[in-house]
Amino acid sequence: MLKGSVKHKLLLMISVLILVSVSTATILTDQSYRKNLLFQSTKSTRQLLEQLSINLDTYLDELFRLCLSPYYNRRVMEQLEIIPANAAGKLNKQRIIEDYLAEMMTLPRSDILRAYIFSDGVYSSSKTRISSAIDDYLHESWYQQALESNEAVFIPAHTEGTGRGTLEVFSVVQRINSISNSSKPLGVIRVDANYQGIKAVCDRAGIQTGGALFIWDDAGNQMYGNNLTGHINLTVALKASHHFEVDTEYFSFSLGGNEYLVHSRRLRTTDWHIVDVHSLHVLMKDAENARNKALVFALLCAILGVVVSIPLIRVFLRPMLHVTELMHTAQSGDLTVRAIPSGHDEFSYLAVSFNDMLAQIQEQTAQNDLLTRQIYEARYLEKEAQYTVLCNQIQPHFLFNALNTIHLLIKTDQGEQAVQSIAMLATLLRGMVNAGREISLCAEMKLVESYLSLQQKRYRGLQYTLPDVTGWDTYFLPTLTIQPIVENALVHGCEPKRGDAQIVITLQETTDAILLRVQDNGLGMDEKKECYLQKALAQSTTDPEKQEGGVGLVNIARRVKLRFGPKYGLSFETYKGQGTCVTLRLPPKGESNVSCADC
Repeated sequence: MLKGSVKHKLLLMISVLILVSVSTATILTDQSYRKNLLFQSTKSTRQLLEQLSINLDTYLDELFRLCLSPYYNRRVMEQLEIIPANAAGKLNKQRIIEDYLAEMMTLPRSDILRAYIFSDGVYSSSKTRISSAIDDYLHESWYQQALESNEAVFIPAHTEGTGRGTLEVFSVVQRINSISNSSKPLGVIRVDANYQGIKAVCDRAGIQTGGALFIWDDAGNQMYGNNLTGHINLTVALKASHHFEVDTEYFSFSLGGNEYLVHSRRLRTTDWHIVDVHSLHVLMKDAENARNKALVFALLCAILGVVVSIPLIRVFLRPMLHVTELMHTAQSGDLTVRAIPSGHDEFSYLAVSFNDMLAQIQEQTAQNDLLTRQIYEARYLEKEAQYTVLCNQIQPHFLFNALNTIHLLIKTDQGEQAVQSIAMLATLLRGMVNAGREISLCAEMKLVESYLSLQQKRYRGLQYTLPDVTGWDTYFLPTLTIQPIVENALVHGCEPKRGDAQIVITLQETTDAILLRVQDNGLGMDEKKECYLQKALAQSTTDPEKQEGGVGLVNIARRVKLRFGPKYGLSFETYKGQGTCVTLRLPPKGESNVSCADC
């Protein structure tokens, strides 16, 4: 989801829409232009290669005709058929053949350098100095290939010394067969030509920077090469290309991060391949420049669209922005604001609906406030009444037990102890006077101590242990919360059991509660009473009149829940014949003064 105001979202959507639309049109146009440019380039390259192959075929055809010219000279063919028996015959044969070769050298073509006929000897005519390496022709591979095939054999360009410098020369070799028996070889003719002839034909193709032109034969020999791509290993990469291996007419491949378009064409007269390489980066340079300009134009259009849209959107959204400001005011609590409808569009409808909504909210808020106050007052009065009833039920237990103890002491002539008991009873009565109120945990524990001391007069075997509550004089809880639990443990747990009675009170402070445990060594509870008491403690009713057991642990638990909330109260564990442990769960320090309504 977009964040921000509607104005910002509209501006963003407008700018994105303009940018995407113009960019999409630019990219689609660029792709179409690239495709058309690639098609035109391929077509132009094919035409160029076709014309170049025609020129090369024509050039090579003339060389082939020179190799076939001995068949048109009867005297030369006759001399090749015979083997001279004496020196005069050999000299005559040499004169006739070399005169013929000299006539070949008189042709107006300046690229023809030398001509050889290899038969029973070497016969030659040359415009340049003859290379000495030709004398060992019997072991040359080109000579063996020519004897084994009727096809012309090409010798790739190689450098020769001319006395003035070096000269690049390539050669065409052709076998000469007998006229009477075409399967009988009479010798081999070789024509050496200046490599500049082929180079001039290929250079006219006009290779541009970033491109290359090669001529290879099937053996991989390079007849011509002009590499302007800057990659010296371009020929190796081309020959290793799968497309080139399967003789594909044209394909593309990448080298050094650049992509190249390659066209290939085979010459008609030979096994030569013409390979043309074009850099797509160079071909598409103008297209890329045009595309980049169009993208910049798209960005400028988006910026211009945003600038123009800002005042228009402000005017268009003014009614809605006014309602939005009023919403913020109403959210802060002022429901008296009203929007001013203008026009008959959706914004006007929104303003009218906003006014109606505020009016209804005002009315509902007033009704809810009144109802809340009434409910709160009713619940408060109900809980106060329940709390008073519970306290009134508990107080008679204190009076009855205390007076009964004093009565027994007086009856047994224990006056001094009776006086002490009366003092303890006075302490308990002061606590009862404050029943329904709250006292500190220290004061509550003094009431417990007074009660246990008073009861110790009755039960000589009673022992009790109290926790150290020093520092708890600021922790408040309802009066007579702990004492009834101790009384219950003594009366219902320890009295029915013969022997010594022991009451142990412990105080444990945790992070979320205070756990005050009252442990006795009485008889414990039977299973039926335990189930009944667990069920009574779990009930949500707060009506003490529905409690069948009278005053007891359930009343204490309800007082605590009314005061501190439902997560506090009583729980217990009992073991038959071993005793009962009642746990009083109270709020931690700092939260004991929180009222039930706040909870």
